[in-house]
Amino acid sequence: MGGGGTAPAMKMSDVFILTGLTMLLGGLFMHAWVTPIELNGEDPPYTNGASMMKGDAFDLRVTVEEETTLRIVLKDEKGNIISAESFVLASGQKHREVISMDESGYFTYEIDTKGVNAAVETSIVRKYMIDMLPFPLGAMFLAYGLYQRRESEDEVLDAELED
Repeated sequence: MGGGGTAPAMKMSDVFILTGLTMLLGGLFMHAWVTPIELNGEDPPYTNGASMMKGDAFDLRVTVEEETTLRIVLKDEKGNIISAESFVLASGQKHREVISMDESGYFTYEIDTKGVNAAVETSIVRKYMIDMLPFPLGAMFLAYGLYQRRESEDEVLDAELED
């Protein structure tokens, strides 16, 4: 690291403002930053998974470039197949599948386009919306930091000078 030295202490209001803004921006990126996954025809089936609670759902959207049979398989954490469905899609057709969970645990899904190029968009729909928690927490931290900063600006500091 660089040379030694000291920095002035950071005000608590600035800490709360910085924390609140970080949580708000982090939550925004967590929810709004969705990029489609491009699958090439020679790629193996796309597989992903998540820890789910009862009532949560996978929201899968697949767009294929050519006519194909799309196969979506859902497995539990032990590898047992819970559901397997096939759909015939025309060239350029988009298919949306929402798979709800009847129990909690770790689930994986597999999307097989049978050798056809495709774009896949995935998201998780949470029943209890726990993933929305950063927004109210970030807003509370930001509001409290702004409140503290405003309160400290109204405060008049008097210094006692000695001769």
